[in-house]
Amino acid sequence: MTVEEIDLHQLTAEDLVKYLPPEGCKEKGFASVRALSEAMIGKKVKALDCRAIPPALADAIDGVISLDLRLPESDPMMNKVEEKVIEVNSPDSSSPVLITGNSVITKQVLTTIFSKTKVKAYVIPTETLGYTVDNAVNENTFTAMNVLKGISDSRIASMVNERNLIIPGVAETAKSSIERITKWHVEIGPVSGFELPIFLASRM
Repeated sequence: MTVEEIDLHQLTAEDLVKYLPPEGCKEKGFASVRALSEAMIGKKVKALDCRAIPPALADAIDGVISLDLRLPESDPMMNKVEEKVIEVNSPDSSSPVLITGNSVITKQVLTTIFSKTKVKAYVIPTETLGYTVDNAVNENTFTAMNVLKGISDSRIASMVNERNLIIPGVAETAKSSIERITKWHVEIGPVSGFELPIFLASRM
């Protein structure tokens, strides 16, 4: 019997290319950004070996690429996390606030990915009936009202300096309604959870 794996939206060369120097990394023999991106995904070169990439970003890239995370389809797919807020890498008042669903799978994936990096963040697992975000969007359980409740229940407003949220790319159509109801600024993050710490590190 073949056990199917959960689609985790693995990081691709196309995802990575926008974070890399346009000129590639000539000191390592990669004269184009596409060639450099493919070499990194193929683990032929590390980002820290390219001096044109800021160290914090390079560290996040290398950490994510080092991870080989695969999950089989399983019953926990619909189980919910209990935490109102998940703190990754000891965040502080300037750390970003990430909105996601309350699937235990989502928590496992995100905490595993971020554990390979030094990127700090608060993760708010809003009520999605245990669906991962892509399924929650399809089932209409990723809603502005649930995001508002997640913000309130977590008391995240007292932990951060600014009222900024980052929502997953698959939920971008909810941006305006979330902003209207929560009164927080909303930014669209990447679709892939693997890209998320790289996206955040690129802004540090």
